[in-house]
Amino acid sequence: MTTLADLFDIEYGNKYDMNKMEKATRETGIAFVGRIGGLTGRSGVAGFVKPVSGVAPYRAGLLTVALGGSRLLSSYVQQLPFYTAQNVAVLTPIDARMSLNTRLYYSMCIRANAFRYSAFGREANRTLATLSIPDTVPDWVEEVDIPTHSRLVRTVGPPVALSDISAWKPFALESIFELKKGRRVTKADRAPGTTRFIGASEKHNGITDMCDLDPTFGAHCLTVPYNGNSVGVAFYQDKQFFASDDVQVLIPRAHISQWSLHFIAAVIRFERRRFSYGYKWNLERMKKTEVRLPATQRGAPDWDYMDAVMRGLPFSAAVQVRTDDARLSDVSPPI
Repeated sequence: MTTLADLFDIEYGNKYDMNKMEKATRETGIAFVGRIGGLTGRSGVAGFVKPVSGVAPYRAGLLTVALGGSRLLSSYVQQLPFYTAQNVAVLTPIDARMSLNTRLYYSMCIRANAFRYSAFGREANRTLATLSIPDTVPDWVEEVDIPTHSRLVRTVGPPVALSDISAWKPFALESIFELKKGRRVTKADRAPGTTRFIGASEKHNGITDMCDLDPTFGAHCLTVPYNGNSVGVAFYQDKQFFASDDVQVLIPRAHISQWSLHFIAAVIRFERRRFSYGYKWNLERMKKTEVRLPATQRGAPDWDYMDAVMRGLPFSAAVQVRTDDARLSDVSPPI
């Protein structure tokens, strides 16, 4: 083992207050790194500010570490030039040849030590330099293929223009899907496990927990919360799952490709504004709800067109599910 000070020059950032700076856009400003973190921490970037006269921003490729706050020791490799808030350290590799993969590895090593500290208690201001980290990097680190924006933005198929929406036809959801309600299970009645627990959430594809319950639905269907702030936020499920009683499950009555289901999920989200705590989107109302979809000359949903539209969208390659659509075998039996 070695210490951070042996591998990095450590500075304590600009110590700026973002609320005292002029805001800017990503295109016109400098990234401002604060004490935010976690999986949705946006690499610690709280926003963008106008350049400060006479103060050069830190260059891209350096590490930042939150020294205090609730996300203490959140560490990231910054991809843009940046300024920092108070209690944010900036780490510059002593060896300028240190690869991006190695920097990301050490960033994760730093984050793994968060349990040693506490917000407003033992913070990392004085001890960061002495933090112990591995002095050798495993061989697999350099073998990891880091996703890039250019690869993520790829499409599965060629772009397809959206047709005239006024020509789309209304279809009742129950004519396309068999709708089923989830089952009520309290947190006390389940334990950590490997089954996706789909609840009333608009994040993480609706997954609020991984539990020990047996799945109640298979893959290749939509989940739609009818309760809470996330009402109407539809998701496509590519693996079997357990649905809570805040969720309606929409099972295709006939074969519909995963891409067409993604299209319908997007359309369903536009209906959410019609419902509230006082007027819930319960099972019976959802069955009768009509959504407007592209239609063929015979008046049936134009699945081929919807499939092509979604395949042609940026990032469609990044959301391709593991199971080949033509060999899908675990379509859900209803509960």
